[in-house]
Amino acid sequence: MVGKANLPLNGIKVVDLTHVIAGPYCAAILSDFGADIIKIEPPVKGERSRRIMPIIERDGKQMSGLFATLNRNRKGIVINLKTEEGKIIFKNLVATMDVLLENFSPGTMDRLGLGYDTLRKINPNLIYVAISGYGQLEPYTGPYTKWGANNAAIQAMSGLMEISGDTNGPPAILGATLGDTIPGLWSVISTFAALEHRRNTGEGQFVDVSMYDCLASMCFKSVTDYHITGVPPVREEPWYTTFTTRLKCMDGYIAVSLWGGAIEPWEQFLNDIGLSDILSHPDFSFMHPGRPDSYEILKKTLEDWLAKIKKWDAVKILLSFGFTAGVVQNAKDIYDCPQLKKRDLFIELNDGIGGTIRTLGSPIKFSNMKIRKANPPHLLGQDTEAVLAELHADHSE
Repeated sequence: MVGKANLPLNGIKVVDLTHVIAGPYCAAILSDFGADIIKIEPPVKGERSRRIMPIIERDGKQMSGLFATLNRNRKGIVINLKTEEGKIIFKNLVATMDVLLENFSPGTMDRLGLGYDTLRKINPNLIYVAISGYGQLEPYTGPYTKWGANNAAIQAMSGLMEISGDTNGPPAILGATLGDTIPGLWSVISTFAALEHRRNTGEGQFVDVSMYDCLASMCFKSVTDYHITGVPPVREEPWYTTFTTRLKCMDGYIAVSLWGGAIEPWEQFLNDIGLSDILSHPDFSFMHPGRPDSYEILKKTLEDWLAKIKKWDAVKILLSFGFTAGVVQNAKDIYDCPQLKKRDLFIELNDGIGGTIRTLGSPIKFSNMKIRKANPPHLLGQDTEAVLAELHADHSE
């Protein structure tokens, strides 16, 4: 096992003020790469994700599954940033930090007297990473800067929702909270970039992460296509050039790309599965099976065939002919997946209250480095005394 000393962020100190998903997701990844993270929560209830279902209960103790997953590898302390004493403690702590993460509404930290302009006077080397709905760094603020934001609103605003869902159905909210996790990933990338910039120049800086910008940048093809055609892309089966679609099988769905630019593979495929009659259909061109005049008849024919075939068998058949296909899996399928097990993606996380949670860890593999082993999430304020004692000792020297 490669030790923590070999991780790229070993020795980097992060103060984490974030809540719910976007910020904690960023902090979790930074911790995987070795950063030492101190999470500050408000007194009494802590941050909001502690109360997000489902809740694990053991021996009178409770822990949110979401909180446990995203708050691994932290020291947890409680500080009331609305009090003068809390502000003094916070400023003393920030003076020792490399990175600050927060995802409050723009202006919140300034109203507390703890904004970047104040903190950089205390610590000029500080990298201050702020995640917000629509950004806040001047001169880049715009008409939506003060709007509240969450996953659904950002998926809608970004254009992602408009191109997701069934052709004749409403816009679809994608289920993986991309409005939070994609900005979280960009925050990680930005933190690495800012640390490298500081290493080269000695300068700290403010890093402005806009959830809206992050998701809108994912929809680059839609914007480019609109520039070229003058027509905004809409929800439709993406048959164009690749004929990529969902097909229903006996026991579920598969996704498949059936591009057939040559005659021979299609003739062989359709002959072998007993559907060669389709080649003579007046509305079907086997040279271009993804064309609009081919799509409906091809999809119906294939789904009639697949109605008698199980989804995993169907995928294996399609792969054997050189098509790209995959089974539409649910959470249980992922939980039991032999490929992900072999990739060592699962982690057995101590939930902090006497049990374990099986969840997903870092998806990246390195030849000369292993990600830090996940430590359990902290109970509310469990490290407050130890961290403040260490901070007091540092200031006493």
